[in-house]
Amino acid sequence: MYPSQTVEEFFARDTKIPIKFNQNVQGLGSLIGTDKTKEILKDQIVEFPFYIAKELVEREISTLQLPKMFANDVMNALKVTPINMNLRNYCPQFYTFASDYILLWQVVINREYQLYGDERQYQLDLTKINEFSDILKRSKIDRAVEILNRAKRFFEDHNDFLEKLDDEERKMFEEQRQVCEETYVDYTKICTL
Repeated sequence: MYPSQTVEEFFARDTKIPIKFNQNVQGLGSLIGTDKTKEILKDQIVEFPFYIAKELVEREISTLQLPKMFANDVMNALKVTPINMNLRNYCPQFYTFASDYILLWQVVINREYQLYGDERQYQLDLTKINEFSDILKRSKIDRAVEILNRAKRFFEDHNDFLEKLDDEERKMFEEQRQVCEETYVDYTKICTL
């Protein structure tokens, strides 16, 4: 946290996910509003920065909910046209965040399986995680191929495309562009008839 930032500004910068509270929690409402004594009620769904939500979920104070950035319409778009998706609108570190979310999701379903022993539900949850992961993997590969192809094309404007990339993808583009620039040979200048 920077010295000039308020607590609210610091929390506003992090990617938020919705969580549903399993019990009433006194005083935690100060993180979502200005009232320092505000109570969060049982079954209330609130968006918190991921690292706070993760702690609350791991301590079984709240239940993990699916963020809007992973809703069915977004996942379907990633299946069909991953290259056209503007991931930056959802999260600046989309794939990194998705990976962290999947790890937390796995912790939750493993804990629920240990508590309740419902093998059928456990297999259904694992199937959902695997499908979710597969969509993300395939879309990341498709986008990486497009990034590498565009990095080779020096004489085209890629600004619109770059705006759609998350931070990791932008870094990949810049690194590939640097390699291509270092190894580029203009054969039209070499060949003289």
